[in-house]
Amino acid sequence: MSYRDSVCVVIRQPGTDRVLVCHRAGYPSAQGWQFPQGGRDPEKGLLDEARRELREEIGTDAVEFVATAPGDYTYDFPEKARTSRPRYRGQRQRWVLAEFRGSEADISFSHEPAEFDRWEWVEPPEAFARVVDFKKDVYRDALKELGLL
Repeated sequence: MSYRDSVCVVIRQPGTDRVLVCHRAGYPSAQGWQFPQGGRDPEKGLLDEARRELREEIGTDAVEFVATAPGDYTYDFPEKARTSRPRYRGQRQRWVLAEFRGSEADISFSHEPAEFDRWEWVEPPEAFARVVDFKKDVYRDALKELGLL
């Protein structure tokens, strides 16, 4: 099994150190938090794919890209999650840091199917604390590389 290529975008709130975390629809309120992320075509530009994912997941790509973490980060899906994606062992991610340039009214989950049902601005350690256990190592390493932890 291979890893699915994906991109993860950390969006910082202007003038603060807080970052946008989104809650996956259908999860209990204390679980299912993550940054916008999704599959990407490695033949296409990383930032173009990041913008596409942002439009699909949070309804806007009103960001300015600030930094890209060096290298790839990988994690394995838990066994129970592999049944929904049997082709993949996990994800290989590229991480980018962006500064939000829109208004909060631009953030929308009105598209179908919506992956998220709410969002919050939180300090990076809080974002890290909320992520599911199987992604923690990647989140810690990437947030450190981006200077957020």
